[in-house]
Amino acid sequence: MGRQEALNELFAQFLAMLETARLVDLKTLLQDGTKVRTVAGKWSFHGRKTLEKRLKAARRVVKKLNEQADGEAVDERLRAARARAAREGLERATKALEKLKKLEAAAGPKEKEKVRVSDTEPEARKMKHPDGGWSPSYNVQVTTEAQSRMIVAVGVTTAANDTNELLPALERVKENCGALPEQVIADNGYASRSNVEQTTQQKVELIAPWKEDTSREAGACARNGITPEFAPSAFRPQYGGKKLTCPAGKTLVVMEQQKQHGMLMNVFQAQASDCRRCRLQAACCGKRSGPRQISRPVETPAMKQYLARMKRPEVKALYSKRSEIAEFPHMWAKAVKGWRRFSVRGLIKAGMEVVWVALAYNVTQWLRLRQTEAVAA
Repeated sequence: MGRQEALNELFAQFLAMLETARLVDLKTLLQDGTKVRTVAGKWSFHGRKTLEKRLKAARRVVKKLNEQADGEAVDERLRAARARAAREGLERATKALEKLKKLEAAAGPKEKEKVRVSDTEPEARKMKHPDGGWSPSYNVQVTTEAQSRMIVAVGVTTAANDTNELLPALERVKENCGALPEQVIADNGYASRSNVEQTTQQKVELIAPWKEDTSREAGACARNGITPEFAPSAFRPQYGGKKLTCPAGKTLVVMEQQKQHGMLMNVFQAQASDCRRCRLQAACCGKRSGPRQISRPVETPAMKQYLARMKRPEVKALYSKRSEIAEFPHMWAKAVKGWRRFSVRGLIKAGMEVVWVALAYNVTQWLRLRQTEAVAA
């Protein structure tokens, strides 16, 4: 068993002890993420030209050391240390350039030249922190149970947001605890149709507020020359969603259904004559030459159930406790213990460091509970 596996096993065994002592409730879990700065600094990020130069230089160093090994009498320990440092430098330079090429391939033509990667920690990524600043960081995902605020799973990712981190978190919970929770509470950063569908399939009830449509529409409206007053959310459904009414009071009807980004959509369209005579046409239709169209998703049973659930008063009351519980481990680690930066480089080692932090937190919580019980007795 490797060190990482042994550490994960230790963490799982401690959780099992807590569960046996009935100190944790695994039915309802809370999910939250926090950004933690990496060892790599801001100035270690470079573009393609610089990284290619660094790679060539690293290769020259390795070649020179190999030549010295053949012709010079050098202390073996010193030679080994230099060789190891050279190999590690070459490995980092190679990974940095590979990472840069992948990011460039994923970036648009205008963004390609702006792509930067750290030459000392290629996996690090610049992320925005709550204070508004940008720093090389990892996204630490923490799953907490509600009864004693114990951490039941942790993970580290390079994702700048939390949208795709809910399902991996549930997998870690299942691995550590042997079962999935009945409920998972998270903020709106985890609310997506994919997460709703996947959690429903796993019989896990997702409690996370749905993002307002207005927050998703601004970019599309700007690209299409549509003013915010005529964003899709301004069109009100009528007759159970079979028709829409525009801000000018005209009716849009379903013209067709089509797949958009893998999702079935109803495409509503106004009468051409209505748009042509409307004084608001330029602001409403934007760059589109024909009548206004609006696409609305055909909601699945899982989505309908989720949206109805989030309107219930008891669910809103349950969600109101989220920040108090889910953000407590972050506060303990960052504010109380001063853990705001990793002490090791790379995603794998960072993952191990996070487990140690979570284990220390759980032990501290356990000791607090034991002390409370002793005082009560």
